[in-house]
Amino acid sequence: MESPTRKEILHNFQTGVIDAEECFCMIVSLDGYDSTRQHFLKNIDFLRLTNPKKYNELFTVFANYFEKPPSGAFLDPIGCSVENGYLTSDFGYELEVELASALSLQDQNESLNSKASYVSVVQEPVSKQRNTSSNSERNQPENVNNSFSKNVEEDNGSVTSSVKSKKRKNKGSTNRPVVYWFRRDLRLYDNPALFEAASMNVPVILVFLWSESEEDPEGVVAAGGATKLWLHHALNHLDKSISDRYNNRIIYRKTQSCQREILSLIEETGAKALLINDVYEPFLKQRDDKICSELQRKGIECKRFHSYLLHEPGSVSAESVGMRGVGSVTHFMECCRQSDARPIGHPLDYPPTLPKPDQFPSSSSLHDLELAKMPRRKDGSIIDWAAPIVRQWDFGEEGAWKALELFLSEGVRKYEKESCRADHLNTCRISPYLHFGQISPRAVLEEARHMKSPKFLRKLAWRDLSYWLLTLWPDLPSQPTRVHYRDQAWSRDPGHLKAWQRGRTGFPLVDAAMRQLWLEGWINNYLRHVVASFLISYLRLHWVEGYRWFQDTLLDADVAINAMMWQNGGMSGLDQWNFVMHPVDAALTCDPDGAYVRKWCPEIAALPNDFIHQPWKCPPSILRRCGIKLGETYPNRVISDLEGAREQSLTDVVNVRKKHPEFVDRRTGNDLVPLPDGLCVPVITRKEFKYKLHHPEAKDNPHTAVLRGYRSRKRDEAIAFANERDFMASAMNESVKLTERRLKATQYEAL
Repeated sequence: MESPTRKEILHNFQTGVIDAEECFCMIVSLDGYDSTRQHFLKNIDFLRLTNPKKYNELFTVFANYFEKPPSGAFLDPIGCSVENGYLTSDFGYELEVELASALSLQDQNESLNSKASYVSVVQEPVSKQRNTSSNSERNQPENVNNSFSKNVEEDNGSVTSSVKSKKRKNKGSTNRPVVYWFRRDLRLYDNPALFEAASMNVPVILVFLWSESEEDPEGVVAAGGATKLWLHHALNHLDKSISDRYNNRIIYRKTQSCQREILSLIEETGAKALLINDVYEPFLKQRDDKICSELQRKGIECKRFHSYLLHEPGSVSAESVGMRGVGSVTHFMECCRQSDARPIGHPLDYPPTLPKPDQFPSSSSLHDLELAKMPRRKDGSIIDWAAPIVRQWDFGEEGAWKALELFLSEGVRKYEKESCRADHLNTCRISPYLHFGQISPRAVLEEARHMKSPKFLRKLAWRDLSYWLLTLWPDLPSQPTRVHYRDQAWSRDPGHLKAWQRGRTGFPLVDAAMRQLWLEGWINNYLRHVVASFLISYLRLHWVEGYRWFQDTLLDADVAINAMMWQNGGMSGLDQWNFVMHPVDAALTCDPDGAYVRKWCPEIAALPNDFIHQPWKCPPSILRRCGIKLGETYPNRVISDLEGAREQSLTDVVNVRKKHPEFVDRRTGNDLVPLPDGLCVPVITRKEFKYKLHHPEAKDNPHTAVLRGYRSRKRDEAIAFANERDFMASAMNESVKLTERRLKATQYEAL
């Protein structure tokens, strides 16, 4: 697809197809920065007579960009932060994307509306912030009306104020029960749908339905082994909490059709309404839409609530911002600011009561759902792979609050600069709880806003962004968003994939991380980047293999987040990672003393610090003293030429870009991505890819993305000295043995 000419762009602007900002962005992308600055006004001068209004719109955009510096909002801690020791910005250094940022923020000096946002929370003065709720405060249901009244009513009537709830009670409604359907909202605190059910003053039938075919209808591994294990234990804890607090219980049913089961429950119990908190995977949303449509057709009320994310994907629009920079969290946050979205609000308290029905409908047991069913060997014995995971985690709602409070009291102090550390718990382990809705994102925001940790709060923005992108590109888990990357060459070596999955690659940090993932169901974000980089950029295995393994083994496996991150790591996502993690240098950064590797790779624990991350450099004499035989007690490296493998990965990308010039912007060198409406937009593209495209034979790439991380000259010198000393010792030993053999031979001849 050819880029539109300047004439076509201006024509589209005059006819209203695109607005002034989009027109300006496209012309800058076409003509370049300097040319636009010098000739833009001359090129649009004809509009001065033919369409003065349009001319003034373009002139205002031009003046705002060139006559004053970009708004400082993107220089705040949210838009630009230090991660892993490197200053990073989501827009990188790409001119056209920076342009989009500046234009989208031209009205920042005007007063913002009162709704909460990621940036406003961080920048809000402490004196104006709402006091954070302590654990004891969350146990006081008397505060319900105060917190609930802060929320506005949704258009579909799903959320109402406490005042309206009281009015409804006074009308003396019939005692027909309502059905509350638990999904990924396994909590009592800050649960808007559950709170609304409680406020209706009728019996509440609590239901959990499990349909594996509906949870994963398209083979995206939405229901992996680890997540089902967590779900089983989370439901068990929730059921006990409901029984202890409200003397109610959850009805469990396993089904092939949730719609059929809901209709059956409604008919069986005479319920007058269904209440749910929405989920946003496209295939689940479509299912819920059909269920609610059918209920409404039968005269049954269906109340839907938003609580799983901070911003509902459907409420975020890029209309006023444009799609340039799409995929960047900064672009997304600006879309949130300028969209007519509902306020985030404050957390709701526990429901004051959940009256049980006079008679419970039939229910299966939790075990009948077979969420935690373990495989069996041929001899019938059980393979209990879940045992180490169960020992590590508190699966209840209170476990989420304990994990958050631990982070906010200890880990957050080091999170901004040392979240990469594998040997220290400087990160927040709430991701599984967030995934299953055992703590709400707005409760996390409420608790963490006073800590002033922009890097941590950015994670909530990334989470919302991933679901927004999944809504726009439903095939995100399986198909490259940069469509031409579907032709990229990948290795198909099953031995390499198996070694990566089992933590047997011969690279200690990679192996340690993959073993922790298997045994605990979780690794920190830095390590996820390390193992992903190794799979994609060094083993050259398809990112889909990594996505599917993570979906099966991570307790927090999330279709939207994993798909977005693996696509970005695999070069085909909207926001290509501008870094590649070197398996050794990354280890020296996140595990400088080797404590983490020693924990998860005990077979090499005896190695000195200098060799713990690269045992292949260890002198044979030291290996013998440590009882290590590479290839036997610890595997040899699956690849020895890291640089060669990495160079081949670059070549694979360059070949794809050469094959599809129609998807490469001819002026900027950026990849072009078709939007859902068919138009193409330039997206962030690594500079090393651009350089390699024009210099395919170059040995050195000045824009290399490999992060060297922490490099210790002292350590390198120690390794060299040890090997030299070992060589000298071996040579001397061999010389002595040779002398002894000659002496014996002389003595034998003398006899």
